[in-house]
Amino acid sequence: MSRSSRKAAATRFRRNIRRSNELHAEYLEDEHLLKNYDGFTNWQLEYLLPFFSDLHVREGYAEAIDFVIGDLAGISISGRDRDLERAAPAITTMLPFRPLETIATAAEMNARILEVNIRICRQLQIGNDLPKPITETDYCIACRKASSFEECVEIVHLVSGLGRTLKTLVKIPMIGITLKAMRVPAYAAGFGALQEFLESGYLTFRQIPDIEHFLGEIEQRAIKIFERIYAAPIEQLHV
Repeated sequence: MSRSSRKAAATRFRRNIRRSNELHAEYLEDEHLLKNYDGFTNWQLEYLLPFFSDLHVREGYAEAIDFVIGDLAGISISGRDRDLERAAPAITTMLPFRPLETIATAAEMNARILEVNIRICRQLQIGNDLPKPITETDYCIACRKASSFEECVEIVHLVSGLGRTLKTLVKIPMIGITLKAMRVPAYAAGFGALQEFLESGYLTFRQIPDIEHFLGEIEQRAIKIFERIYAAPIEQLHV
């Protein structure tokens, strides 16, 4: 690992965690957008998970799918992201390169997803409210106005990139013991949220028999979902 690689990872982390918190503030400071964004992200999660339902029965896959899909860009992560930005000086100084690279990738992915999701939510709004109920047609039309197939595929590649950096953690000798040993000092130093993310990611991915196969499945499924969202004739969608 070169010094320049570490510096680049630290810069990427700081830039993207700052951007994530700017985006969190955008909906947290707007009463109507806050209510709608919460409802929208819950609806979106319910829409996406069935596309992966058959993978849930495979050994080690269910927890990893929930980790990858369920922890993305929801309101509940705003506190975590504030903690991460506050602890950025300690994180970028003290964290070993591989975990730093992992959290930098996670921060970039999170910022990109937040940005797209807020745009979609704004497109869905009618006045100060979301449609009741939101239909797949509503969602796909809003996606097509707010983003593009190409942008979403870039985000899919970021997700699989995050999986591969987590895979490197799994392969580091003694990393599990090291992460457990970091728990108390991490909380004492004020970056317990980072500790939870790294430990959860490590424990989740350690259970997967073939990480590359899992990431390939997730990537392939996600791209097919976006092909439907951005290319399916509107009349074939669920109203």
